[in-house]
Amino acid sequence: MKKNIILGIGIAFSLLTLSACGSKTENGLKYKTLVKGTGRPAQMGDLVKGTLTLSSQDSILMSSGDKPEIILQIMESIFPGDLNEGLLSMCEGDSTNFYMPLDSLEKYMGQGMLPDFVKKELVYSVKIDKLYTEEEFQAEENLKAAEAEEVENAAIADYLLEHNLNIEPTESGIYFIEVKKGIGKTAAQGQRVKVNYIGRRLDGKLFDTNIETIAKAEGTYIPQRTYEPMSVMAGVGQMIPGFDQALTMMKKGSKATIIIPFKLAYGSRAVSEDIPAYTTLVFDLEMVDIE
Repeated sequence: MKKNIILGIGIAFSLLTLSACGSKTENGLKYKTLVKGTGRPAQMGDLVKGTLTLSSQDSILMSSGDKPEIILQIMESIFPGDLNEGLLSMCEGDSTNFYMPLDSLEKYMGQGMLPDFVKKELVYSVKIDKLYTEEEFQAEENLKAAEAEEVENAAIADYLLEHNLNIEPTESGIYFIEVKKGIGKTAAQGQRVKVNYIGRRLDGKLFDTNIETIAKAEGTYIPQRTYEPMSVMAGVGQMIPGFDQALTMMKKGSKATIIIPFKLAYGSRAVSEDIPAYTTLVFDLEMVDIE
């Protein structure tokens, strides 16, 4: 991972020359430690798991929320006294406020880059729950994925048994259940197709559909949305990998149910409350047309 994973408003989070009451680093970056932790000190290249808030004059401009997550990676300083330097003064468990005067920031960013109500300073609040080297982070992610895959395999087996399905996954790993045969040629990679879909989790929870009657029946209808067949190019990466593969296995008029393991869906990324990390997806698809 070679770049900051910084959240927020553009380069404001990497170009921080800070000034306020409290301690200061060697190059003059001033800060106030709210809570002193007892964990290991931060090092160059560390990934920071924690929370982050940017505020000004008691108004919150951005917040990562209360749940700790990877908020950034500590990189070489862009200039003496920037945020990276401040982070290197922290330890696991620390909570620190960094104060950035507006005139110092504009020296590096240029004027007009911040909201008009920011008149004096920005307060950049960082809480570090855990620090990872890249190797440590990847090892933890691999372990989580392996544990999630074990749980997923058992859940898929239960789903197949419950629905009296005796099928094997494709070479890539999706489960393709043909419900209705289509006509003509199978959609080729790069062809534009039109498809109706109903997306659920393994537990049956609907998370998305472009079919109006289904949306209304299951309480997900959005009046402002247009419900019609989705137009997409098959097999070129416009959709998640499992969905993309299924499109190239269907003919015009065909219907199929596909089970997509999380590694061919959104993986470790939480998309929404309905699609948390490591979620297996089930789609009912209808190939309406192949152009």
